[in-house]
Amino acid sequence: MRIFIVFSLLLLNPAMVGADAVSAAAAMENPTNPLVLINTESGPMYVELLPGEAPLNVANFLALAEPPESENPAVVPGPQGYYDGMRFHRVIPGFLIQTGSPAPHRGEREYAAIRDEINADALGLDREPVLYANGEFNPLLDVQNKEELEETLLRPLYRRLGISGNAQVAARQDEIMSALTNMSVKDAYAGLGYRYQTARPGRGLNRGVLALANRGPDDNGPEFFVVLNDAPHLNGKYTVIGHVVEGMETADRVGAAAVDPLALGSEQFTFSGRLIYSIRQVN
Repeated sequence: MRIFIVFSLLLLNPAMVGADAVSAAAAMENPTNPLVLINTESGPMYVELLPGEAPLNVANFLALAEPPESENPAVVPGPQGYYDGMRFHRVIPGFLIQTGSPAPHRGEREYAAIRDEINADALGLDREPVLYANGEFNPLLDVQNKEELEETLLRPLYRRLGISGNAQVAARQDEIMSALTNMSVKDAYAGLGYRYQTARPGRGLNRGVLALANRGPDDNGPEFFVVLNDAPHLNGKYTVIGHVVEGMETADRVGAAAVDPLALGSEQFTFSGRLIYSIRQVN
């Protein structure tokens, strides 16, 4: 009878058993990389981590995902089995699913941060101009309004040029325009405080990539997101630590309905498909 029940459940939920460690391992870029299983209500996701690209942040992620009884300490202090029982607390359909924040789940303090591990040159950001010849700003900057333009480009540029006050802005317009014309997207982000490395390879935030959430430069902790569709405007601002090699349909199911972390209520304790049973290394 038990076998019949299990078989019936598999028939009802074929996508839940579509991914397994063997086929996921076969899909990895490098079989020596860590392979982790993100086991959720909506099914499994197998993620190949990338220590060759972000060694510090991968090490911290693995340590936090250790079973609770593990004695292997995290790089940034935190409990083992950290992700067990969490939910994807931020979901933007067609964009990303995000989890790992202490605030909505555990009410704990924020952890100390690990520095960024991003290769902006590998992403081509050193070759992307801020300002096109036709006067339009590069869409990679994702500048939506005047306030964002000032925050992302102009204020950091004014500080670098030693410009203060409207009178100096007016008097040095040619200098400002020349600086913008010769500025790359990498330069613009560096002006915001991002520091880049070139010793290790890097990749963009395309569909299936797992990256660390932050509130600015060098602010990496336990919180991460999975990208549901290519998001080139995020490149250069988030450290990539892995990519889904099998089970992306699980991420799509989790990402089917929007979730605002500021509006979470009693729904977070009901079945939603967003629950994470555990995250464990499987190889």
